[in-house]
Amino acid sequence: MIRTATQKDLDSVLDIERLSFGIPWSLNSFRKAFQEIFLVEDNVAGYLIAECRQRNCYMATIKRLAVHPEQRGSGIGRELLDTGLAILMDRKIELVMLNVETSREAAVGLYTKFGFRVTCSSFRHASIAFAMDSKASIFYTMELQMNQKNTFSPHLSLNDNLKHQVNAILPPFVIEGQDGVTWDEMLW
Repeated sequence: MIRTATQKDLDSVLDIERLSFGIPWSLNSFRKAFQEIFLVEDNVAGYLIAECRQRNCYMATIKRLAVHPEQRGSGIGRELLDTGLAILMDRKIELVMLNVETSREAAVGLYTKFGFRVTCSSFRHASIAFAMDSKASIFYTMELQMNQKNTFSPHLSLNDNLKHQVNAILPPFVIEGQDGVTWDEMLW
């Protein structure tokens, strides 16, 4: 069962956060999330945080979705996402956006099954001081038009679905390392 998070859930949520993300949110970030949509699975094995940019707006962002590593694959992420999207639909949200690391194939697959489409990718740095540190990642920005049908094709693999969506909109990009050496990158 999915419910709204309470202050009592924060210790468990912080544990899941540390186990799920290389750069976890602070306690203060989670305290601010109580002003947004903050859902937890009843036993706090997972959580979802989403926000609407402003009152009476049409767009929302899923800021965090995580499930305890021991509970992944059990449907908790699907249940959290389903409940979160239902709340957003009730609020008349038309567009939902999120960012996800390209290496998190299970998460990308879940979002794709719900109808999210890759709209762009970006190279993000966890540390501005180092252009190519071990915490730098490539992220997809994914969007869901709440009033459109799911465009995911069950006849294609996850990789083929993403190649079809991404290659149509993304040019190659250039990455420059600390030593000044550059190289071109294609997603596939």
